[in-house]
Amino acid sequence: MIYLQGGYANNLIIRVMDDGSDVTIGNKTTINGAELWVTEGMDITIGQDCMFAKNIELRTGDNHAIFQHGKRVNHGGSISIGHHVWIGANAKIMKGVLIPSGSVIGNSSLVTRSLEEENAIYAGVPAKLIKSDICWYRDKKYRL
Repeated sequence: MIYLQGGYANNLIIRVMDDGSDVTIGNKTTINGAELWVTEGMDITIGQDCMFAKNIELRTGDNHAIFQHGKRVNHGGSISIGHHVWIGANAKIMKGVLIPSGSVIGNSSLVTRSLEEENAIYAGVPAKLIKSDICWYRDKKYRL
């Protein structure tokens, strides 16, 4: 199931590879170019008032199984993005990740694990905490 609760999406591609997955995009979220890969019955949840730049990629799995000693080692995981999250261009969000509300993900960052602090900037490969206790605004009047 795909739930679009309002907002704006340009150049959004949703690739549902298996049964049982949900994609939810919250109200007032804007997406200017993203590819969502939904596999293994996992979900992608994007909160309200989020802002995605161009060429964003979210993947709930690797699309192919890897085994070691007869056991699978690369299970998928759902992705959850909180409210009012800004994701910079070319960022990649991988399986099993939680991004807290109020976060900013820097351009070309790779998020491979869940992030802990709300209202913080994360950037890099892999993404790490850069600044805490921040807030961000869409409105251009705040540019000084």
